Amino acid sequence: MASRCPECYAELPEDALWVCPGCGYTLRTPRVSKIGILFLVLGLVTVIVYVVGPTLVIPRNGWIPFDLVDYLYLNWSLLVILTFGLGLFLVAAGAWKVRAERAKVLV
Repeated sequence: MASRCPECYAELPEDALWVCPGCGYTLRTPRVSKIGILFLVLGLVTVIVYVVGPTLVIPRNGWIPFDLVDYLYLNWSLLVILTFGLGLFLVAAGAWKVRAERAKVLV
């Protein structure tokens, strides 16, 4: 952890984990936001597969049971929506955590 804030160059106390107590600058990104960004990237990959066609990308050679492959073909758009939705929810949860910490510091 840095001993000074990169925004205002104030000395940081040992208990300042998320937000600078002087200016309110966000020092760290919560892990839940990083996982949310990962889900958003995964959602982008599922959109690309949806555009290309899941029948061309998912193998039908026996690695995955045929019933599961057919279920994925039928519900691919639902998978895209749920992946993006989960990613957006996790990013928002991380933003709310940082916002709550910033509200504690700036009050």
